[in-house]
Amino acid sequence: MLAGLAGVAVGMCLFNVFLSATPEPATALYKRSNAFVRACETAGAEISRLRRATFFIDDCATPVVTPIFGEEGRVIVRRTVEGEADDDDGGRVTYSVKMDGRSIEKWRAIEIRLAPSRLTLDASLLPTSRSATPTAAHR
Repeated sequence: MLAGLAGVAVGMCLFNVFLSATPEPATALYKRSNAFVRACETAGAEISRLRRATFFIDDCATPVVTPIFGEEGRVIVRRTVEGEADDDDGGRVTYSVKMDGRSIEKWRAIEIRLAPSRLTLDASLLPTSRSATPTAAHR
């Protein structure tokens, strides 16, 4: 009798294990809870392929990730590195990596660029100056 109860208990445990082990529907990477951390880690791996020596100053525990408006599943990850490379003078360099997280398997780097080291302004986008002639309201 005791062996029968033990068999039933083991059977129930195995049933629960198989029932709970059913795979969840495939979810795109960008929709997962750790999406930004994984995008940051993948961006770091891609940057490491471009440089001889790479020491990341930032941390993927608090990633700098910006979703791209109008491009679902795509983000821009910023990573800052220090060390000698062909594209810098040995100081700190920040990269912007455009990532695609629509896959269910792995993040994919679409584009890697050096980020500007300081704020820049494209003057061609500024409105043209108004005429200097006073209007009736200013007289």
